Amino acid sequence: MKIAFWSSAKGGSGVTSNLACISIASAMEYSYRSILIENHYQKNKLENVLMYHRASFMEREENYQFRHIGMDYIINQFSTGKYDFKYDNSRKPDQDSSQVIKEASLEILDNSLYYIPASYELNQETFDYNLYGNIKHILDASEIFADITYIDTSNKNNLSSKIILEEVDLVVVNLIQNSFMIQYFFDNYSSILNKCVFLISSYNKNSSLNLKKISKTHSISKPHIAVIPYNIEYQEAVSQGTVVEFLSRNYTCKRKSPNYSFIRDVKKAVAMIMDNAVSISQKEESL
Repeated sequence: MKIAFWSSAKGGSGVTSNLACISIASAMEYSYRSILIENHYQKNKLENVLMYHRASFMEREENYQFRHIGMDYIINQFSTGKYDFKYDNSRKPDQDSSQVIKEASLEILDNSLYYIPASYELNQETFDYNLYGNIKHILDASEIFADITYIDTSNKNNLSSKIILEEVDLVVVNLIQNSFMIQYFFDNYSSILNKCVFLISSYNKNSSLNLKKISKTHSISKPHIAVIPYNIEYQEAVSQGTVVEFLSRNYTCKRKSPNYSFIRDVKKAVAMIMDNAVSISQKEESL
């Protein structure tokens, strides 16, 4: 399964923090192996959200020059022509390509969640151009290595974003509680509605533009929309790079915990996304 996290809103949509939250929580809830990738540079990149783990990442720094962890290494390998991407009837490329994905990734949760850092040596335009030429191969090889590929997808007209939105099984559209921005999505992106679910970021249940109103106004059925409530402790974890620790510490918290309602809604969001991804995947397999 390939799942893109994306928003048509410019900034403040919570795509990266929501992706981190959902991917970690789903790894705790299910037995899937998942991998995280991003197709753009950004100030609040996934690596920063996971920064606490950088110490263990850097223990392998001596190996960087040999293993070339990250997207650059993958693109360089796939550009050599050594890997067979001529698909058979099952649309599976050369199994060896998934080994490249494994070599280039960093393990976030033991044998269940991996992360491929974006390029650090190239400017955004060059990186995007190189990624554009290889993104289909990367997505297909990732699908062999992992059960789920999550993509933090740019909305800034990146060349690779259009391909990603076309290729993925499911698009998680991150909404903010702003009627103009929500309407902007429905006015401009109706072509992908058939594979979209919706996640309301930093949700405020006391807002006049609440979940019920958004669902009714835009005819979004309950199984296709969920919320990630605003939670100050989670936002601190995002800024400090301790999201894994926050979720590990609170995932099984009891009702008396101040984070109980946040975790409850996160679990609902995970179930909503997984149910829809599996349903879409099963439909595609039956065709």
